[in-house]
Amino acid sequence: MLKTTIQFVRHSLYPSKQALRLRLAPLHAYMLASLMLTLTVTVLDYIVLQPDFFWPMWLFLHAFAIFFFYMGLVALSALLVQLVTRWRTKKMWAYRQAWPYTVAMSLIPTVSLVVLYHIAPSAAWFGILLLLMYLIVPLFQAPIKKTRS
Repeated sequence: MLKTTIQFVRHSLYPSKQALRLRLAPLHAYMLASLMLTLTVTVLDYIVLQPDFFWPMWLFLHAFAIFFFYMGLVALSALLVQLVTRWRTKKMWAYRQAWPYTVAMSLIPTVSLVVLYHIAPSAAWFGILLLLMYLIVPLFQAPIKKTRS
């Protein structure tokens, strides 16, 4: 299970044609990757923000909020992936295929978005641009079946 998750994360580091295979990833791989992202962002936020609050409670509540908002981001991004695949190939991916692909392609951009927000909040839009690039570039590398007329 951990080996599959590590392979899932490794293939999601760079937006390439090979990343398109991640749409068929098992449930445990993309959920563990989401959990790892949540924990990473929570620890990063704790280090940067240094809250003046009971730390176990802060970590729990912050991790819950990060996971909730990350899943919302993935849901909206999966809809975008479905629209792009429908526009490009005339056959839309099922949501169950768009979701794992979107989780994979949003791991690195989400962490970079958080880091950019902490460094310079006005530059956080670069993270959104990176997310769009990670999501859409591999979709344009997918082969399109030619129809015979």
